[in-house]
Amino acid sequence: MEQNVGVPRGRIAALDELRGLAILAVVASHVGLVFGPELEMARALTVPAFGVGVDLFFVISGFVVAENVQRLRQEADGDFWRGALGFWGRRILRIGLPAWLVVFLLAAFQGSGLPLGASDADLAAAAGFYANFHWASCFAGETGCGALLAASHFWSLASEMQFYLVAPLLMALRPKWTALACCAVLVAGTLSARAWGGFWWTFRADGLAIGVLLSLDAANQWRLPRMGVALASFWLLIASILAKILAALASGFALTAISIIFGFVVASAIQSERRLEKPSVLQKVGELSFSIYLVHLPILTVVHENLDWRGFAGVELAISIVAILLCALLLERAITRPAQILGRRFSAWISGYAPHRRRSARAAT
Repeated sequence: MEQNVGVPRGRIAALDELRGLAILAVVASHVGLVFGPELEMARALTVPAFGVGVDLFFVISGFVVAENVQRLRQEADGDFWRGALGFWGRRILRIGLPAWLVVFLLAAFQGSGLPLGASDADLAAAAGFYANFHWASCFAGETGCGALLAASHFWSLASEMQFYLVAPLLMALRPKWTALACCAVLVAGTLSARAWGGFWWTFRADGLAIGVLLSLDAANQWRLPRMGVALASFWLLIASILAKILAALASGFALTAISIIFGFVVASAIQSERRLEKPSVLQKVGELSFSIYLVHLPILTVVHENLDWRGFAGVELAISIVAILLCALLLERAITRPAQILGRRFSAWISGYAPHRRRSARAAT
């Protein structure tokens, strides 16, 4: 196997803004799901399929993961296994520790009598990162699962964690073979029947494959318009309407087309490589997006089920939004950021990389 050639980029502010846009879309879709029966404003949020924010996340994740794999292998002096172990350990710490804490809290709150309704199997699937397998049958209508509005959002984290397992192997191929593998995923996805809730629906490899393609410098080959937040929001709305229209056809074409749309949006952000001196509000939301994603659905459900203020659903929703932000900030400071730092230290240790080595290499050249 041969490492893909490329110069990994630093953090791009425009990608954080897209993360912020994606998490707002996902939260909006779940607000409609939870509050729609009682609140007309929330019911309107179910008309477009704002859940496509997950597909935008997947495109970004595919790109960022491919970049990280390349960077860590370079820091390991080209050694595949040290780079791969550094990457796997880093992602497990970065994703696993916050997710496991949230699952533990869900189990603890439910054990204390809070009516979440999540089954032991739901929580085990969330903690074990196989929730896409677990929820695929439940989404399709089979019985035996717990509360849809408590832990079902862990399916996307499971899909990402499974992608992390193969990402180092994929990026170790020659670039053309990596590109061919990603294109094969897109073709197979387009030609497949993917009904809502089925396994191939919950494993959205399309967006991940497009993100990997962007890491192969494909984005630099296109002349794309600079997309600000307004234009990116427009394309997200188009994608959400397309998803709603084509969902009834159970065609894989819809999911692939949505991922391609987001591929152009992300490619534009990569080309801009903006780094803002003063982060925008949307960028800050994007930096907080993982913590928001972990806590938002359980909080929406808990507030709605426990307050149950008939005729005051708007007040419930306002309380939910405030609670989501406060809990996400607390989770970010208490565990998400420390886990991220710990993951970086682990990958630096496993790869044998230290900052002075880079400075010495530069001095030598």
